[in-house]
Amino acid sequence: MRHVQNGYRGLSVFVGLNIDRVLAALSIGGAVLLAGWIQSL
Repeated sequence: MRHVQNGYRGLSVFVGLNIDRVLAALSIGGAVLLAGWIQSL
């Protein structure tokens, strides 16, 4: 059980450190998709 708790704690730290990178990639991807949709109109 302690191994699972330590793994979850490590995963939450990893996600906390990299969440800004994920959000930046998602926002760029969303902007590209939106631009493609607007251009197709």
